[in-house]
Amino acid sequence: MTSRIGLAIDQNTNDLFLRASGELAIVKDAEAVGQHARQRLMTFQREWFLDTTAGVVWLDEIMGRQYDPALAEAVVKNEILNTDGVDEITSFSVRFNRGTRQLAISSVNVRTDYDQEVSL
Repeated sequence: MTSRIGLAIDQNTNDLFLRASGELAIVKDAEAVGQHARQRLMTFQREWFLDTTAGVVWLDEIMGRQYDPALAEAVVKNEILNTDGVDEITSFSVRFNRGTRQLAISSVNVRTDYDQEVSL
């Protein structure tokens, strides 16, 4: 199994994470898989010009029509399961606020091909 390495992203700011010393931090293996899945969920399909197929079809499948909980869940789960290194979704919870039309992915855990569970 090859090792996965990436730059660490701060979950609160969605920006690069810096150590107290000011150096860039990295994530490895299962943590890198989880971070990649999070990034895929935060990307709208066609948003990234280098790969317009990357990301969730938020506009076409979820936001541009009447809310369908089964469809929204299926689209989000599909994006997670198509992330390299994700073996299965072990827990999944979303909330939809009709007043604000906001879908919040409140809790997702996945098992990675490193046989570790990580939270998204």
